[in-house]
Amino acid sequence: MSFHHLDQFATVPSPVTAMPPVARLVGATSVAVGAATLPLGAWPAAAALGALVAAMTLLARVPVPLLLRRMSGPLAFVLLASAGLLVFVPGDPVLDLGWVAVTRPGVERFGFVLARAVVALSAAVLLVTTTEFPDLLDALRRLRLPRVVTTALSLAYRLLYLLMEELERLLRAARSRNAGAGAASRRRLAAGVAAAVLQRAFARAERTHRAMLARGYQGELATLTEWRWRAWMVAALATLLGLVLVTAVLARG
Repeated sequence: MSFHHLDQFATVPSPVTAMPPVARLVGATSVAVGAATLPLGAWPAAAALGALVAAMTLLARVPVPLLLRRMSGPLAFVLLASAGLLVFVPGDPVLDLGWVAVTRPGVERFGFVLARAVVALSAAVLLVTTTEFPDLLDALRRLRLPRVVTTALSLAYRLLYLLMEELERLLRAARSRNAGAGAASRRRLAAGVAAAVLQRAFARAERTHRAMLARGYQGELATLTEWRWRAWMVAALATLLGLVLVTAVLARG
């Protein structure tokens, strides 16, 4: 399994990928926070932040259909979690469903919640798509996220793919031997595969820990990439933060 099925556009030359990971993380977070804090009904501000994310998507050379496809899962969760606003917010009814009624304020609030979610999710998906996971962890480390958290995330990210490969090999071997033909056999196969994967996970974790200690591990994973800030990078990040700030202030004015 490839490590780059999520961040395959991280190596595509573009003004976005040329920015240090810290700048990308701060920029995406500022857009997401700015969208989340917009007051109800600030549609021009939401549209402005959405246009800002669309411009960054074009600069990063990320296909829009790919961005929308990766947003579909989290967006579906937002839709389900916010559907109650349609009927629980009091106001003039616009659609009578019998025992409940969809209200006009509910539709407006639901639509604006959805708009804010689209902006925030698109910024987050763009960040993940254009930033390799080790670089993202390095950015979090530089922003003073606890070292234990970043180290645990880094090891989990690497070991997850190895365990998935182990699982695929075990299932492929079972299918080649025609295992799991019946319902009872499938249950035994699932239990056996789960036990084998768990046993191999513990064994691999122990080997990985010994290898890290043998290579001088002292509680922090070193990175080989050094990012240099240039004047245009600082100006671009400052411009982005300024636009988000001005948009949020004008929306509340």
